[in-house]
Amino acid sequence: MAVTLYSTTYCPYAWAVRIVLHEKGIPFEVFEVDLKQKPKQFLRLSPTAKVPLLCDGSTRIWESMVINEYLEEKYPEPNLFGDTPEERAAVRTAVIEINWSRSQPLAKLAAMIFYEREHRDELKVQRELRSWYAYLTELDARFARYEWLVLDRLSVADICLYATVSVSQAFGMRIGERRHLNAWLARMNRRKSVQRSAPEALPPVA
Repeated sequence: MAVTLYSTTYCPYAWAVRIVLHEKGIPFEVFEVDLKQKPKQFLRLSPTAKVPLLCDGSTRIWESMVINEYLEEKYPEPNLFGDTPEERAAVRTAVIEINWSRSQPLAKLAAMIFYEREHRDELKVQRELRSWYAYLTELDARFARYEWLVLDRLSVADICLYATVSVSQAFGMRIGERRHLNAWLARMNRRKSVQRSAPEALPPVA
């Protein structure tokens, strides 16, 4: 039975899973879910009603980090987590930092500005923007010294970071003159897996 991914176009966690699936060459179907009008089929399958949700036969997984680790274990080539316990720990740490800490200014901005889940407070908006752009500056300094985020090659940490930064660009936040970060983005954008997972490559919302 084919692997099925329930995704939302500009969810960075789902976007990262799409890249991992393409990077590993795993055939899969993708269903784009409108989170404002969630389909009954999706609600029957997802205990959290959140994306991403991966269905692989009778197996259902609904946390992006767990999904990516599952794919790495079941489809180990190409390796995206590292070859040694030390490398895998460093990659996992970076993913947790991106998903649970460094992306929080972006999540708060999206809640206030784009999804209107929270009252828009201009002082909070400016504070979160400063935090986000400070993080981009840190990344620029990192990529001035290293080609990739954690390993000496592509890892799932780069994939998660790419999805997060790309979502910020889709929301209108600019990278600006951070040339090393721009160079890393260009490296990522040249990858077939990234091109195939881009929003314009996706089917219409279900």
